Amino acid sequence: MTLKELIKLYRAESLDQFDPVLCDDELLTIYANEAQDEACRRGQLLRDSSSPWCMVQVEPGAEAIDLNPLAIRVLRAFVDGQVLQPLNVDEMDSFFPGWQSHPAREVPTHLVAGVTTEQLFLWPRPGKACTIKLTVQRLPKKPMQGCGDSPEIRRELHSALVGWLLYRAYSRTDSDLFDPNKAASALARFEEEFGRKASGRNEEWVRTGDEMMPGPIA
Repeated sequence: MTLKELIKLYRAESLDQFDPVLCDDELLTIYANEAQDEACRRGQLLRDSSSPWCMVQVEPGAEAIDLNPLAIRVLRAFVDGQVLQPLNVDEMDSFFPGWQSHPAREVPTHLVAGVTTEQLFLWPRPGKACTIKLTVQRLPKKPMQGCGDSPEIRRELHSALVGWLLYRAYSRTDSDLFDPNKAASALARFEEEFGRKASGRNEEWVRTGDEMMPGPIA
């Protein structure tokens, strides 16, 4: 489906199709992009190992590599074909005290999360130039803007995104569309396809692999 078709389906289901409309196309475009982002966060729908930023060229002695902001979490990592073991910084501090100041320069064996945002640290630091290949769960590469743009997720899931548009529209307290019961029903429809929302705290806990600490509570 295209963005135009998603908006048309929303209007047919909400009856918000008579001038002046209560949600214009610009607002519905924002909701449609929100819907796809939410679907990808909940359902882990987009996985990537072929984008240019999944193949990172690393210079000798490099301490860390940058993680693209679209990447929700790293699923697999290899250095020149050899597996890189992911660890959280707390695990590294426990298993390899002083690892960041260790002078070793070899083929990296561990990829450490949780030191700084949007960076992954290498241990040991590479003794020579190497290539890190990542497989990641990610968000959509670009927002839908034009009427002919389509969601990046699989085609059979497109129509379920309309549940989010309806949820957002029925949740507007300043609109004649406001209806808590319809909003709850629309959200339940969306969650049936893509799952319930995890908190940002939970997502960060999963992303950094903080398995030595108790699970998040929110």
